[in-house]
Amino acid sequence: MKKIALIAVGIIVILGGALLYLNHMNYWPFHTDKEKGIPDGEIKNMNQLDRTDELSLLLAASGKVGYNVKGSNVSIYFDVYKRDKRVLHKLVTEFGSEKDTQLSGTLVWGIPGFDVFKPTEIRAAVSNDGATSQDSFAIPKDIFGKIEDAGAQTQSFEDGKIKKGKKYILQGWIMGKEGTGMHENTFSENGFKNQEQTVILYVVFK
Repeated sequence: MKKIALIAVGIIVILGGALLYLNHMNYWPFHTDKEKGIPDGEIKNMNQLDRTDELSLLLAASGKVGYNVKGSNVSIYFDVYKRDKRVLHKLVTEFGSEKDTQLSGTLVWGIPGFDVFKPTEIRAAVSNDGATSQDSFAIPKDIFGKIEDAGAQTQSFEDGKIKKGKKYILQGWIMGKEGTGMHENTFSENGFKNQEQTVILYVVFK
């Protein structure tokens, strides 16, 4: 009898743990209106679009981000810095409302072409609870190609709790003779000072 009771308790503990995990990660049958596999208040750097897919070969760079957060806006921007002075700030696309609501969905972006150092356009789509906001942005011609030494990095941020107002870098470029090595401060205010020119595509949650 004791053995049966212990087995029953063990089963209950295992099932309880499994249900808690499913709830925490927003899997079925919990929270069907949220992005699965991502805890509340977090951002996830999802796998890049399959580079073996024929369509992906038409993209110089691409990425996908998932999120579950209470907020009012998901906005994607394109910025250009000369040293630490921002000389261009453009909205690519955004999804939002006038007041805080549950924002759960994915952000997919891509740069058409074959050379990440000669981009001409950025396309992005933000999906939330079945609705999608998508747009394209034509990159000004005088930004790329004038500085020979350059480096690029795609979605370098880590998964974790979303900080409102923080810039989550989707794609970044550094240009100049100072070197093209990347580190954790490359796309920070201090990092901008060390480069002749820095370009960033990023998402911000508000």
